[in-house]
Amino acid sequence: MSELAYCYGAYGLRIRSALALPFFDPSLNAGAADVSVRLGAVPRTLPGVGRPVRNGMWQARPGAFLLQMEGVARYLIADGREVCIEPLGGDHADIASFLAGFWIVLLQQRGVVPLHAAAVRTAAGAVLLIGRSGDGKSSLAAALLERGDALLADDVCGLELHDGRVTALPSFASLRLWKPTLAQMRTSLKVRSRVRPGVEKFWVEASSACTEALPVYAAIVLKPSHHAGIRTAPVSQSDAFGLLCEHTHRKRVLRAMGQRPAHFRVVAAMARQVPMLRVRRPHQPFLLEELADHVEARVAEIGAASAKTGTAPRRKPPAAAAPARTLSAPSIAETTRIRAPGFRLDRQLAQVRQHLAADGDHQLPARRRPTGFHQRARRRVAARPGRVRRLPGA
Repeated sequence: MSELAYCYGAYGLRIRSALALPFFDPSLNAGAADVSVRLGAVPRTLPGVGRPVRNGMWQARPGAFLLQMEGVARYLIADGREVCIEPLGGDHADIASFLAGFWIVLLQQRGVVPLHAAAVRTAAGAVLLIGRSGDGKSSLAAALLERGDALLADDVCGLELHDGRVTALPSFASLRLWKPTLAQMRTSLKVRSRVRPGVEKFWVEASSACTEALPVYAAIVLKPSHHAGIRTAPVSQSDAFGLLCEHTHRKRVLRAMGQRPAHFRVVAAMARQVPMLRVRRPHQPFLLEELADHVEARVAEIGAASAKTGTAPRRKPPAAAAPARTLSAPSIAETTRIRAPGFRLDRQLAQVRQHLAADGDHQLPARRRPTGFHQRARRRVAARPGRVRRLPGA
């Protein structure tokens, strides 16, 4: 095993590594490490999985994740505490770059929800900027930093529950910005290095960074649009749940590792607690300064509304429903209301069927059998060569 010569801090974790990880912040804390990154031999398959993993493919089961990138390295992430890397010809910069993209898996193993979002600490509190790649999360965060805010996270915002409140974890004091975005900044930014060789995207040091976890105050969902002007609309609680599931990183890996219950608890709490706005901006031109002005004004409005009531910003409680008979299993309305992209509810529906069958007062129609078209489609997908399917017990 290799010596752990480098010390870093990110997402509230102390990291000891045998490999330089330039995307993390160096740490002088000499305490016991929460995560260790070592160089060593990595198996080509996980126990009980079967065939070896191929180039660019991954395998996962509860507590373990295996990834192979031919010509770079093979990675094994275990129990949210250990990362073992076997180089396969790649230089240290490429090895570290791929590890940065899959550090999300380690957070998932620790029960942290990795949201596709940037986060900044404003005067009101932590504000999340949610969106897909290219929607302007990092650019907007950089513009807000120039106005006195502090960076909490970029691209991957870790969320967890603390005393019943959704909390955003600090990641590292760097952003990834494209070259055209750097030209739009009003102040000069310190560029560390390229994200990857040959790519015009750079690691940029944040002018101000927050190092403590903060409760989430508000969330902004960015969406490019072909319409002129910037428009804002509130997001309902049910839509917020679906959007948060949609913008969760590595959903397939999350399911394979059995982390859906932890994910559901955090996402449901955030959809219930945190005010969320959908902001549509013109796709071209990118009105960065106007967008920053608009977001600051909307956050100020949320703060003004909460100041009138004298409480922290929360969603309005839903109207009281008519009294209903108490069931030991979730009702049909409860199970169908939480439907979201990528999350199947077969298990919950099976529990409801079992309860109603035992009760005898209700009947639930059996699940419709798949048609011949669906059966043939499933057989074609299962027969694709080199495809790693869902693992037993996942």
